[in-house]
Amino acid sequence: MKQITTDSISGPIYNSAGLPIPPALPDSLLTDSLPEPVYGLIVENPVIREPHPAEDPESLGMSIVWVVLVALFCAVALKFKNNVKYLKAVVSDLTEVRIRQNAFDDTVKETSFLILLNVLWVCACGVLLWQTVMLDVGDVAAGASFSIPDRPALGIAICVGMMGVYALLMCIAYWVIGYVFTDRERARMWLKGAGASQGLEVVLLLPLAALSICYEPWVPVLLEIAAGVLILGKIIFIYKGFRIFFTQITSWMLFLYYLCSVEIVPLILTYLATLQLCSVLL
Repeated sequence: MKQITTDSISGPIYNSAGLPIPPALPDSLLTDSLPEPVYGLIVENPVIREPHPAEDPESLGMSIVWVVLVALFCAVALKFKNNVKYLKAVVSDLTEVRIRQNAFDDTVKETSFLILLNVLWVCACGVLLWQTVMLDVGDVAAGASFSIPDRPALGIAICVGMMGVYALLMCIAYWVIGYVFTDRERARMWLKGAGASQGLEVVLLLPLAALSICYEPWVPVLLEIAAGVLILGKIIFIYKGFRIFFTQITSWMLFLYYLCSVEIVPLILTYLATLQLCSVLL
């Protein structure tokens, strides 16, 4: 029997499924179809490094705010030096109406300690005033005639400046009223009572101001607590003024004038002026 090979078959070859099997290509054709390897250097564009982003000025400004608060706190702590007599003297300035007979009772160190406390009070109240401004402006309708951008560093600086002006004008007002309606010594006593009230308030206001910067969701509650502290301090100070100036029945009318014109109106004007300055300068 003659053996049949695939070379002798000219037609296509089918597999078991009935499909044609493509003919195998020679090795020479397979070799020619492969691309030849290319050797060389590939030059790419150099990577352009983006410059580092500039430091946020608001972050730098808030760092300055923290440095000022911490520096003032450290100055007060160094002046205090666990000396309880300074704290007792401040409490005495707020509550007592007795004229001091001993010249050593009112020392230079006590006065400088009280001044540092009041400077710290101005800074703490400036922070709280800024938080109040932002809280109130955020609640205003969209059609308001002014808007204040959220720039805390500059805003706190403006509010601290306004509180400094308020404290200075109030000192002048207390001195003039005390000098007109009473003698020089009682006017000085009343003025020191105002400073003592603010100096004792800062013990609570400084932590509240720091927390209002760190924890924004707590701001409404913190401002309510701060308002309670300020009102309590004012009540104690006003009571001292009442004990100093109330000498006859007609003093009631003068006392009501004093409450409206000295204690209430300046606060409202300071707040409105702060709103206006923040809307213009920020």
